[in-house]
Amino acid sequence: MVRSIFVRVQWLEALYLCRAIFHEVVFKGGSLSFFQNYKMNIER
Repeated sequence: MVRSIFVRVQWLEALYLCRAIFHEVVFKGGSLSFFQNYKMNIER
């Protein structure tokens, strides 16, 4: 159980990093809807 939570936290951190890179380089202030949907599904 603890390992599963740890993996989820690491995965979310990686997604936040990727989102920050895409936000800065490509979208310049836009939101990534697929990221928001995925984040909501994981945090349930």
